[in-house]
Amino acid sequence: MMLSESRENEFDASCGEEAGPHPGRTIRDTVSEDENEELEKYLAYIHTVYSVFGFGLWTVCLKNDPSCIIGRCGLQPIADDDSPLGRIELGYLIDKRWRRQGYASEACRAILQYAFEKLEIEEVYAQIPSDNRPSVSLARKLGFDRVTEVLWVRRNPE
Repeated sequence: MMLSESRENEFDASCGEEAGPHPGRTIRDTVSEDENEELEKYLAYIHTVYSVFGFGLWTVCLKNDPSCIIGRCGLQPIADDDSPLGRIELGYLIDKRWRRQGYASEACRAILQYAFEKLEIEEVYAQIPSDNRPSVSLARKLGFDRVTEVLWVRRNPE
């Protein structure tokens, strides 16, 4: 598994990935029907997020075939009613064909290490619906603790 900043030419590949906690639905099913609008959002994201924050969602590829995109994984700043000052959230999405092979775990561990060691982030959160048993299991394996019904936290081990 390899992680890299997302590139412009990966938009079509990412839209075919199954959409996380929504079995059978793809990312394309969860976004606007206006593909040009979504492409503009995607391009704006990749042109700004990495330079502004030093992190974002990275493309997950196979080591032996970097052209084979198997998902997205990374960190995102989130501000909502629960944390109006913001929090850093781990997000991951591995295409269903590549699940249960350790790719999400490997990618998330690398990202958490980067968050804690390089970015010196104190806490990383994950928002996981309670009925998404595979993601709940992964969060536990990664050392996250449940905060609310859907919110989990992993604190910097230092």
